[in-house]
Amino acid sequence: MAWDSDQRASVSDQTASDSDQTVSDSDQTDSDSDQTASDGDQRASEEDQAASDLEALGGGDLHARETGSVHREHAMHMRQDQSHARLRTGVSREITGDERDQVASQRDQVAQIRDARETARDRSGVSLGSAGQQEGALSRARDGQRAADDRTRAAADRARAADDRARAADERAESARERALAARDRAQAAIDRAASEVDELTHVRRRGAGMKQLQREMDRARRTHAELVVTFVDVDGLKKVNDTEGHLAGDSLLLAVADSLRACLRSYDLVMRYGGDEFVCALPNANVGRVRQRFFDVSNTLASCPGGGSISVGFAELDDSDSPEDLIHRADADLLTHRRRS
Repeated sequence: MAWDSDQRASVSDQTASDSDQTVSDSDQTDSDSDQTASDGDQRASEEDQAASDLEALGGGDLHARETGSVHREHAMHMRQDQSHARLRTGVSREITGDERDQVASQRDQVAQIRDARETARDRSGVSLGSAGQQEGALSRARDGQRAADDRTRAAADRARAADDRARAADERAESARERALAARDRAQAAIDRAASEVDELTHVRRRGAGMKQLQREMDRARRTHAELVVTFVDVDGLKKVNDTEGHLAGDSLLLAVADSLRACLRSYDLVMRYGGDEFVCALPNANVGRVRQRFFDVSNTLASCPGGGSISVGFAELDDSDSPEDLIHRADADLLTHRRRS
């Protein structure tokens, strides 16, 4: 019977030791995840700082705004990755907590086996001689101490399991925070990118963003076999206004032209500032006749603005072989032809 108890205690000891190794491996995995998350935090913070520095130094500068947007998008992706990593770590710590509870239960079982063996030796020691009683007392003392040690270690395992679960809850909370920060970065990056595509004075598309949209409009028109008209708009006499009335008056004229274009064209028509006194517009699903009428309305609207103003316009319809530059060049050539005739 004592031998059976020893054997069961030995097997349970080995099982608990194997579980200890499993828990130790889980601890190492969780620690590695902690380090990865910490490194990600540092990189995301550096990207945030870079974006803030660029904004402070660049003010409204287009390049600074675009670069800041890129930094924020990098920070957003990092935080999304960290959020996923922290969720995985939280789940891992929950599992580690369960494993520690299992180890604690195994140690309790070992302690119970040793308690039973100690009790059995107590009974058997009564019929033994003095030497046997002494040896039995020593065995009981050893078993009692080992059982007490097992209970102590089991209690420690349960405490660490509770700590694992608490840390898992922290990981989930941190993951939620990272998701919120990533959403903030995504929103700010979208704002920065949108701002970088808009001309600050006239509030229409900048040339770079406008050319990309023009290419998309051309691709859509070809894909759907629809019409597309591009117009080249030149603001008449802007240099003279700048020279005689000042650049603030010239800026007011440019803004009036842009406002008239937006007022008379459709909300989805492209309007971009192509140069200092030039605008390019793209009107899908419209022929030249209808577009000419719209620009007649633009001219009338502009003329009724305080200070007046006028524009010259050229038109070009999309051909299969056109590039964006070809289409704009033909509209510009049409404008020059009309000027020479007038």
